[in-house]
Amino acid sequence: MRKHTLILTMYFVTLVLAVSCSQSAEPAKVEDEHIKTQYQCPMKCTEEKFDKAGQCPVCKMDLEEISES
Repeated sequence: MRKHTLILTMYFVTLVLAVSCSQSAEPAKVEDEHIKTQYQCPMKCTEEKFDKAGQCPVCKMDLEEISES
């Protein structure tokens, strides 16, 4: 009787582990609030990054949108 109980217990544990490991865990969707839009000169004549669209203070070209994390 003990042998059957041990075998059933091992079978149950193996089954539970197999089912729990086979389920794919999707990563939680987290909204990236820390990513903000910034703007930078396309000619890279200045490494400065700006919070608003406009013109480069050096070459007067329109700033391009970049994403920073």
